[in-house]
Amino acid sequence: MVPEETTTAMKTLSRRSLLLSAAVLFAVLGVVNAGYLAYTSFMGIAPTCTLLSGCDLVAASPYSRVFGVPLSLFGVFFYAAVAGFSVWGLVAPAARVALFMLPLTTLGFLLSLYFLYLQAVVIQAYCQYCLFSLFDATVLFGISLSMFFRERVPAEEAAP
Repeated sequence: MVPEETTTAMKTLSRRSLLLSAAVLFAVLGVVNAGYLAYTSFMGIAPTCTLLSGCDLVAASPYSRVFGVPLSLFGVFFYAAVAGFSVWGLVAPAARVALFMLPLTTLGFLLSLYFLYLQAVVIQAYCQYCLFSLFDATVLFGISLSMFFRERVPAEEAAP
């Protein structure tokens, strides 16, 4: 029989692996999504909008660039970093990756909410890719939050 401690540790490890695997999946989807927007921005073409009709307006707005750099390029780096931390957590089970992922995904989530505000109130047009990015960033934030609370070391265990 497997001792109860080992079973609990295996359940925790498998939940962590599941969360990290989901984070990798959503981060890769984010890289593809943001990468497409960065590509269209650098090529000077409007993104193809299939679900909504405002992608071109959002992409052409002055809010779509920071210091001349497309926001979507920052998105590529954001999602790539989340994917990197997630893979690191998968290959190094002892790594406390949530300490890195939580601040990063919190920032991504909050910025995505701000971009939603800009679309709704300022630009008055919506981009399906931006809305997907908001969904993606929200899921990654939720995963990171869940992992953070799972990885926390209780004060009595941390004391020497």
